[in-house]
Amino acid sequence: MKVAFINGSPKTKKSSSEKLIMALIGRLKGVSEYAVCDVTKQQPEEVLAAIKDADALVFVFPLYVDALPSRLVKFLEDAQLEIAAASPGAKAYAVVNNGFYEARQNRIAIEIMKNFCRRAGLPWGRGMGVGAGAIIAGVEIGRGPLKNLARALDVLTGNIINLETAEDCFVEPNYARFFYNYGGNVGWKRAAQKRGLNTRELHQGFLYTEGRK
Repeated sequence: MKVAFINGSPKTKKSSSEKLIMALIGRLKGVSEYAVCDVTKQQPEEVLAAIKDADALVFVFPLYVDALPSRLVKFLEDAQLEIAAASPGAKAYAVVNNGFYEARQNRIAIEIMKNFCRRAGLPWGRGMGVGAGAIIAGVEIGRGPLKNLARALDVLTGNIINLETAEDCFVEPNYARFFYNYGGNVGWKRAAQKRGLNTRELHQGFLYTEGRK
């Protein structure tokens, strides 16, 4: 069996998508071969070569304006026929993470991936929406607020290994939304201070931007 992971993150290093892929790879058992490719770092022909003859395609990417990152969209549009030809009949899975606490914010992106699979002739396996993706890069998966994520990845890996079809799932951290929002606000304020701004100036900038709409 061969599993191919397609990283759709625009980040070239230390992305949450990369960490999710590594977490899935660490859970693979009984899989003789796997490949990891990156639509941002690699040319389309390199990605197609990596996914050739895969039994399962796992697309992992962050949410961008309720959809897919533009580089991934372009790759899927331009190479739709080639993807299907490289891995005919491969079952497709998608893992989407976003910066919102609510994991269901990813549902539209998952539907987009389903539409792509229908057009490409690839059977759909399962989609996973991950909320609070901003903390994935800095917290070990399986500890603290990411215990729920670890359990969900265990189940998804089993689906992939057995080429199973299952209902889409949505995973949120196992701590309160208030703490996530509080941490995010602290992070924004610290970033502003490093650039010589204060909270009042941030608020004024927001009102100015809103007024121009």
